[in-house]
Amino acid sequence: MDRLDIELYAERLARLVERTADDLADARLRLAWADLEADVGHELPAGDAERLRGLGVLASPDAGDTARRSVRERACDLAALHRLQALVERRRAGAQAGLGVTATSRPPSSS
Repeated sequence: MDRLDIELYAERLARLVERTADDLADARLRLAWADLEADVGHELPAGDAERLRGLGVLASPDAGDTARRSVRERACDLAALHRLQALVERRRAGAQAGLGVTATSRPPSSS
């Protein structure tokens, strides 16, 4: 694989890491909201809580469990991506240290 291929892959991987980090932040926010809604939902009259759930204002009672699972999954995804990114960065550094000499490079012509 030549240096340019590694660079392009590293850039693609960086974008994926960024998206996954954003997904994790969103999942953490959904968890915080679900916890808040669970707390205040218990203080509302049962009819109000059901009405607000029907309107989509309050999440379902199991939303917190779903959000917790999502946070765990996204955190594991991000950790795996960071491990891959470290390996790719080592390859990238090796390719840069080789001053652009790759398996696909051709020697200069002798003309």
